[in-house]
Amino acid sequence: MSQTGKKGIVSVVLWDVVPMIGTYYGCRALGVSEYAAMLAAASVGFLRVAYVALRQRRFDGFAAFMATVFGVGLVLSFLAGDEKFLLAVKSITNAIAGLIFLGTCAAGRPAGFAVAKLFGAEDAETARRWEVLYAAEPAFRRVYLVMTLVWGIVLLMESAVRIPLIYLLPTDVMAGLSSLLLLATIGLLGLWAAWYGKRGERATLGLRPVEAAEAP
Repeated sequence: MSQTGKKGIVSVVLWDVVPMIGTYYGCRALGVSEYAAMLAAASVGFLRVAYVALRQRRFDGFAAFMATVFGVGLVLSFLAGDEKFLLAVKSITNAIAGLIFLGTCAAGRPAGFAVAKLFGAEDAETARRWEVLYAAEPAFRRVYLVMTLVWGIVLLMESAVRIPLIYLLPTDVMAGLSSLLLLATIGLLGLWAAWYGKRGERATLGLRPVEAAEAP
């Protein structure tokens, strides 16, 4: 995985996972109820998303994807009646994310390519080279179609596994375990996607001279 990708994963852990888990267990240590602690943790997550959106001051396809997922999650959180459902909201939003990934494949614009550029491209030159290959080579586009399909299916499977665990295990256990399961899933998908993407790029460049692939 590229240094950019590693930094992206570390950033997700530090800014998107740790604050939510810390908020939940901090509230519980102060005697706050499970439901109120879960609502506080969810609010921290939504504030983080809003801050990033305002700081970047732009709205693109990936931003639209994140806004849809977290917007649905926010609505469901305030409609929730207990802490178990609040935990399940995270799995529901992941399932929605999986469906969106699959939907972009059906629409002919696999979201995996935008995500790969965001987290995998070492620099602007790498992103430009990928864009040229994506526009010119069906084999390269197929790599990101497969990648997006795998992401969508795995996110749906992860949600299907996590929701039963939420109702079988104590809330205080699943509050942390749920985020760790998601992080492990995303991490493994990221490692696989980095390997598969580089393999696909090498295979595509083997079909034509590098100079031709980089031509404007």
